[in-house]
Amino acid sequence: MYGDRRFQTDRSYSYVAYSHSQVRASTTGGYLLTKKSNFVNVADKLLSIDREALDNLIKRADGGSFVAPETEAEKKCFELMNLIDHASGQVGGSAARKKHQRNEIKSLIFLKGVPSFFFTFAPADTKNPICLSYCGENIDLSQPSPRLRTDSERLRAVAGNPVGAARFFDRTVNALLRVMLGLGYNRNGLFGKTAAYYGTVE
Repeated sequence: MYGDRRFQTDRSYSYVAYSHSQVRASTTGGYLLTKKSNFVNVADKLLSIDREALDNLIKRADGGSFVAPETEAEKKCFELMNLIDHASGQVGGSAARKKHQRNEIKSLIFLKGVPSFFFTFAPADTKNPICLSYCGENIDLSQPSPRLRTDSERLRAVAGNPVGAARFFDRTVNALLRVMLGLGYNRNGLFGKTAAYYGTVE
């Protein structure tokens, strides 16, 4: 961990950095899309979109029901939406990215079969000495049961340093995958050899 935690504890830096990463991912997705050989067709669809047909699709979808194209203009709108979906699929947290992840899971199931098991993992960061140490707390990790501060003080420490909490989460998840699934080592996991795995972060 870094001795200087000014960026980690800044209230706005995490939001600004995440916003920049989303802009970069969206720009990269659009750039890859324009490099395809059907650039002329994509440009034509963008220029010839029927705004009235698009408005009708939006109004019909407001109720949350399934919407299917009924006219040729609406079919072109669906084709354009698929292209936009492809461009925004690289943006983390977007609806398009979640849909791509579902497609990846389905493809993995077709290739390897249904999962043997699944689990939800949520480490208790405010009660873990390692996480609190990452967040700037003065804790002696050489002790088997180090003394921790009060609940409210631990909550403030974790909330005040989200980068430290994220580093702890990443380290814990990677350790779990190495031990339970045997990833990164030439050996079996706790349940034998791992054929495949898929994980997401909420």
